[in-house]
Amino acid sequence: MAFHGAAARPHVVPVPRLSGGGLPWFGPCWSFRRDPVALLRAGRERLGDVFGFPLLGQQVVFACGPEAHATVFGAEETVLSPQEAYRFMTPVFGTGVAYDAPPQEMSAQIGHLLPALSSRRLDGYALIAEQEVRALLARWAPQGEVDLLSELNRMTVAIATRCLIGDEFQRGMGPHLPGLYRDLESGIRLAGILSPALPLPSFRRRDRARAAIARAIGDVITARRATSAGASDGCEGKPAAGVVDVGGGDMLATLLAARTPDGSALSDDLLTGILIGMIFAGQHTSAVLATWTGALLLQHPEYLGALLAEQRAVTDGTLRLGTEPLRRMELLERCVREAERLHPPLILLMRKALHEVELVGHTVPAGALVMLSPAVAHRMPEVFRDPDRFDPARYEAPREEHRQPHSLIGFGGGRHRCVGLAFAYLQVKAVWSVLLREVAFEPGHADHRPDYSTFVPAPVSCRVRYRKRSVPVPEQP
Repeated sequence: MAFHGAAARPHVVPVPRLSGGGLPWFGPCWSFRRDPVALLRAGRERLGDVFGFPLLGQQVVFACGPEAHATVFGAEETVLSPQEAYRFMTPVFGTGVAYDAPPQEMSAQIGHLLPALSSRRLDGYALIAEQEVRALLARWAPQGEVDLLSELNRMTVAIATRCLIGDEFQRGMGPHLPGLYRDLESGIRLAGILSPALPLPSFRRRDRARAAIARAIGDVITARRATSAGASDGCEGKPAAGVVDVGGGDMLATLLAARTPDGSALSDDLLTGILIGMIFAGQHTSAVLATWTGALLLQHPEYLGALLAEQRAVTDGTLRLGTEPLRRMELLERCVREAERLHPPLILLMRKALHEVELVGHTVPAGALVMLSPAVAHRMPEVFRDPDRFDPARYEAPREEHRQPHSLIGFGGGRHRCVGLAFAYLQVKAVWSVLLREVAFEPGHADHRPDYSTFVPAPVSCRVRYRKRSVPVPEQP
């Protein structure tokens, strides 16, 4: 069965429809909410790389495989629009920010961020990451049990807020930030596709958290403008004692120095929205990717010895972190990449078809929501050999399975590939560089099934036992 209105041309066929999906308007809503990846995998096994289904009144077309990915990522925004697909993010990012802005304006907003993601800035961010991880580790008891997701979330919150907004924001909001970010992220749910303004408790929490974060960022912006009016180089003077100079200031300093084509400064609302967008896009995905990295390493402890040896060889026990030492941690990078493949932080990528479009020999009707899934694509045996196996060696030459175009899409692809990818990997590698050197972990009580209650699924639970390496190993009786 095909979608109504699909055009018929000799070389193009209508999109096959996934049947047995519940009521016509709802479609497979409950199955999709419970485990969208299982639903999409099963549909692909039955119907192939392109199929469709209704979802809360919206026609969805799912596509999978490098050819489909290339088509979607390469399509003009006037044909397949990310802006229209992600309108439900407007309550998080703000009006006129990111996907709520026209494509050219969104590109300009991203352009304002690029100086803050230069190699020099990233080098400074690596030092901040090391500093924050060590500060939080100092609060741990010599040995015990922790929730790995919760601890890694605290670490990435501290790193992201210092790098993006600055020390004064973290000092003022620090204890409250993990909870606020959690409430902000909890508002990204399936119901948002229907309407992000529904009177749901999670949406109300999202709006309250967004307002609290925006007020705090606004206070920092006001203070910065009062002391740095007219600054053009983004520098905020000498760093305070104990604060790492990231070479040019944090991301807020960069945005304060940015100018529109007519020479105007960016508005406070736009600055706030861009920063919230960067925090939202970067912090939680980094925390989840770092958690999956740890969970997989504990499930495959045969890699831990080699990883620790790599750490000792690269750092020599004393070297402070920077982009160059992190680049040399090749095994750690491969382990993080394999965690991204097996458990991508973003399980769904979407575009809205503004016009009828051909997709791998199928006609996608105008108005359909085109959906890709890294979680499905990354387990394709046609692309990744033995795809369910944790195998960091798949990224070594000559295999390099990820080199096939549009094969590894955990952070998107094409012109909308995540601008903060390098920052995300820096965070995850820096966190685990310190943890591997300072702490010995063992599995605890955990449930490593993905939690699909949000669009950025972490493990349901990931408790681990640990012992700081400075603590002597107890003698065996």
